[in-house]
Amino acid sequence: MTGIRFENVWKFFEGSAVVTDLNLDVHAGEFIVLVGPSGCGKTTSLRMLAGLERPSHGRIFIEDRDVTDVPTGQRDISMVFQSYALYPNMNVYKNLAFGPRVRKEPKSTLQTRINDVADLLQIRHLLNRTPSALSGGQRQRVALGRALIREPRVFLMDEPLSNLDAALRVQMRAELIRLHHRLKETTTVYVTHDQVEALTMGDRVAVMKDGVLLQVDTANDLFEYPDSVFVGEFIGSPKMNVFEGTLMITGDGVVVDVLGVRADLTDYVAGRLIDGVSSGPVLVGVRPHDLFPASGGADESDRIPARVDISEHTGTEVFATMDVGETKAVARLPRALKPELGERIDLAFSRHAVHLFDASTKLSLLGRIRGRERVSVAQTTQVRPEVK
Repeated sequence: MTGIRFENVWKFFEGSAVVTDLNLDVHAGEFIVLVGPSGCGKTTSLRMLAGLERPSHGRIFIEDRDVTDVPTGQRDISMVFQSYALYPNMNVYKNLAFGPRVRKEPKSTLQTRINDVADLLQIRHLLNRTPSALSGGQRQRVALGRALIREPRVFLMDEPLSNLDAALRVQMRAELIRLHHRLKETTTVYVTHDQVEALTMGDRVAVMKDGVLLQVDTANDLFEYPDSVFVGEFIGSPKMNVFEGTLMITGDGVVVDVLGVRADLTDYVAGRLIDGVSSGPVLVGVRPHDLFPASGGADESDRIPARVDISEHTGTEVFATMDVGETKAVARLPRALKPELGERIDLAFSRHAVHLFDASTKLSLLGRIRGRERVSVAQTTQVRPEVK
């Protein structure tokens, strides 16, 4: 199986860094997702791995082989693009066969390989159709098949589902997950701006912003242990609420003052505060799922007075945007509750689910419960190389 390594990789366009000191190890056989907003450098990173762009600085390795200067055709990779890029004048069979024929691969095994890939993707009954006679999902399967037939060591995907409708995207996500489990020997790097795709598909997810890799983790750890405010807000839907607060650390414990509530967090963050944290201003993260109507027996001092601004029923849950003084907050409400615009609802939040961030750097102040070493890529010093 094949692993991938980006080593101090930079990419400049007209003097501006679009990828900044990228260091990333992709495990052999892993399905890793690069996710982030538009312009964060994820597609540029994928194109450098594919050989379509050359790094301005740094090295790229595939299975310990330095491929930085190796032409695309000699990297043993296959790539699926956002557009299907099928040949409209060829039927499905000829689209699948085009690559092997250009590479002058043996004709004796071509028929069998095409049938195997067509069976894997459930498109064998479509082999005689042209792309114009296919649905969007069927075209995407053909594009996948054209990449798979090469039997690459590395499989690259650049937002392959973005042209599909919502229902078809869900279906294709499931099919890609199943496909990866079947292709255990192939390492997959997948690029998307959709965090739902990233969390549901990736063995690990790499979050990027402004060309910088911020955090690489499993979906669960990104959600539970975001290294920064950006990751906390980007991962999860609706996004995390972030409030200004004050942290008070004394010999008796840890207390945070936020939204008019003085919350004792001693039992939840004891031993998790990173070295050097002191009392002072902080940013307090509370996910909408952990902000909810206060129960009837809740202490008055724990209640947060709020008024309903917008109520959104998703079918399975109700999320309401609330006015808390001058602050907006999103809370999860019971399905049976049908709040009216302007209705007053007292809120409370789960103490165990509170996230604390430095008010100036916006980096997490909390380590991980399991005691793993916590290293935030955002905290590393990046030395800009000279560009010749």
